[in-house]
Amino acid sequence: MRMPFSEFITSGDLKFIVAFCICTAIAGYHFFKKLKTKKDEKNQELVKHHNLKIGSAAFWVLILSVLSLLLGLMHSFYFIGKTGGIAPGLIFQGISNTLITPVLGICLYMICRILLGMSNSNLSTS
Repeated sequence: MRMPFSEFITSGDLKFIVAFCICTAIAGYHFFKKLKTKKDEKNQELVKHHNLKIGSAAFWVLILSVLSLLLGLMHSFYFIGKTGGIAPGLIFQGISNTLITPVLGICLYMICRILLGMSNSNLSTS
């Protein structure tokens, strides 16, 4: 039995999901801007600037993923300790909800890195 995608997205921490989407949108924006500017040999500095922005957006997605994982685990263990013990089913449910946001963040990080890699390979063939 698999978790439906809509439940996967809605069970994550909304503030991190919004931050991931913003960073990924920034990476996508700079990727498309770079595709437009890389045709000109004179714009190599601008292409490097766009590469830097894509790499920076990918970095922040990764850092926010780790932060969301740590905060989610801390939150889960806080409530487990507060109740003095809890049923195993609830522990696993809490841990699975904790892992949703970092998994999404890692996927978006890989997308950003693919955008960076694609644009670099296109740059070297020009």
